[in-house]
Amino acid sequence: MRLWSKWKKGGALLADVLQRQGIDPKAAAAQESFKQILDAAETGADERLKREAQDNALSRDERNTRWEALFFEEIRSRAKAHAAEVKRR
Repeated sequence: MRLWSKWKKGGALLADVLQRQGIDPKAAAAQESFKQILDAAETGADERLKREAQDNALSRDERNTRWEALFFEEIRSRAKAHAAEVKRR
């Protein structure tokens, strides 16, 4: 589920956020950034879920749903930071 979410759902969200920030997600320069953002968002979501899991006992479905929500939050914040950096250049 994570791999599918990462590339299908996460990729679509990332493209949308970048486009809203004025960055062409299809641009050749953005392709490596695109992968880096998704990978970093996945790692960030994993780490945040581990910290939260210490405090809460979640079922597998709840854990998957929470991971996806954290993943999307990470994508939004990282994409906005990337767009701000690109605009500064």
